[in-house]
Amino acid sequence: MIDVHCHLVDNKFKDDLDDVIKHALSSGVQKMINVPEFQSQFEKSIEITKEWNKIVYTGIGIHPIQKRGKSAQMKHVAKMEQFLVKHENDVICVGECGLDHTVTQFKLTKEDFEEQELVFRHQIDLAKHFNKPLNVHSRSAARRTIEVLKECNIGPDQVVLHAFDGTQDDLKAGVDCGFLFSLPPSFERSGKAEEIIRSVPLHQLLLETDSPALGPEKGVKNVPANLKISTDVISKIRRISAEDVINATSSNAARVFRFL
Repeated sequence: MIDVHCHLVDNKFKDDLDDVIKHALSSGVQKMINVPEFQSQFEKSIEITKEWNKIVYTGIGIHPIQKRGKSAQMKHVAKMEQFLVKHENDVICVGECGLDHTVTQFKLTKEDFEEQELVFRHQIDLAKHFNKPLNVHSRSAARRTIEVLKECNIGPDQVVLHAFDGTQDDLKAGVDCGFLFSLPPSFERSGKAEEIIRSVPLHQLLLETDSPALGPEKGVKNVPANLKISTDVISKIRRISAEDVINATSSNAARVFRFL
């Protein structure tokens, strides 16, 4: 199994990271892609990747929501670009990046949305320049996220839409573009999993945990070992073996991320 989207640099792992990674490996997880959300986490992520060579990989990106619930700004992406240039060979994808229009949770304005989009477009340009796939966040902004990716001429197998929460029409638009969709364990307790799993071709599905968030139990720290839950959900809904799910999603991840 391959976890294409987790946050191993989160403070919730500061005391038990090695145990978490070892537990994942013993549970059948072969690789994990760590996607920092903030510039302050970049160096630590590279350190983890070097310590766990060919097991933990690093994505570099600016999350659309930054610390204290503030929207991402171009000053954030400038530092991210400098880091990416310096560590190009240590980075497997650009992300976590994207758009977030969750006005029920964050105090976001029209100006914030516009700035988020500038930040996202710049990261898309970087991904194209360095030939890296995109690991994309689209909470409450699925349609606009896909529109921006299409406007930037992003082709098939270059985008992973993680924990997708868009409509059926949004889902179809992403599928038609050749984007891939990764499913966290939390989808087990939502109707969104069945909608995605039935609508998305198997060659466009991936596994993720989004650890430490989006676990099987709300409010409980999620870990990469829970990837088996995502596997079992897909297996049950598509009526194929867990082994077939693992083989397909692992092949998909290798095709998109071209593991170093």
